[in-house]
Amino acid sequence: MALNILKRTARLSAIALVSISLLAGCSVFGKKKEVNEFAGWSVDKIYNNARDEMTNKDYKRASELLEATIAQYPFSAESVQAQLELPYVFWKDDERAKALAAADRFIALNGSHPKIDYVYYLKGLINFNQNVSYLATLTGEKLNDRDPKAAKDSFDAFKTLVEKFPNSRYAKDSRERMRYLVNTMAQHEAAVAQYYLERDAYVAAINRSQEVLRNYDGTPATEDALIIMAKSYDGMQMNDMRDDTISVLKKNYPNSTMKLKRTSKSWLQLLGMRSDRKKAQVEVPAPQ
Repeated sequence: MALNILKRTARLSAIALVSISLLAGCSVFGKKKEVNEFAGWSVDKIYNNARDEMTNKDYKRASELLEATIAQYPFSAESVQAQLELPYVFWKDDERAKALAAADRFIALNGSHPKIDYVYYLKGLINFNQNVSYLATLTGEKLNDRDPKAAKDSFDAFKTLVEKFPNSRYAKDSRERMRYLVNTMAQHEAAVAQYYLERDAYVAAINRSQEVLRNYDGTPATEDALIIMAKSYDGMQMNDMRDDTISVLKKNYPNSTMKLKRTSKSWLQLLGMRSDRKKAQVEVPAPQ
């Protein structure tokens, strides 16, 4: 009987050993080895294929080929050109975050490149389009907890471009977009202030209005900011402050009716832009 038990135990051990071996084999052989599709390709072949895919508007495939150019031939002229084109290709493939990251990498690695101004311009436009999308859906009900980061980032990129490259082919358009973005950011602050005013949060309304006067004085939102401050002081029965604010308002805006914009529309519409965000967005140009 003892012999039978030993035989049965040995048989079970053997089965367990085989099972473990099979499992181990599955984990080893089941793991696919990554194959470099572009191994052995010349730099010309990879890069030219990338250009072909860009022409064909297959931007996902183009990005793979550009990344392969950079990875396999990092010190080639084609690699630098691929780095320049990659942000644009990512953007066309609706990969905004990757596009901005690729643009930042290019700036960090190729700060003296003759087309660096284009990359700053591209960054500005990508964030500008994001800002348009943000404004297209933004109404007064959604303003209090939103930060127009894309507008700020877009403004910073355009500002860097015009300061570093005042004679760039992109400088004039960048300046015009900066003016629009300043008005956008000012209007956002005024809209948040109005949001608080409509909810009788007078101190918060005054604080946001003061942000407009402090950072965006002279923009169209300045009048709204002063009106909101006057109404807030009135709500708190601070009559002297109310009257002083109205005095400043009348001096700077003698025709003011003391009426605020309605916030039921999107702020894209209130700023006079088309409500169709696709039409309002600008086309990002390819590197030239």
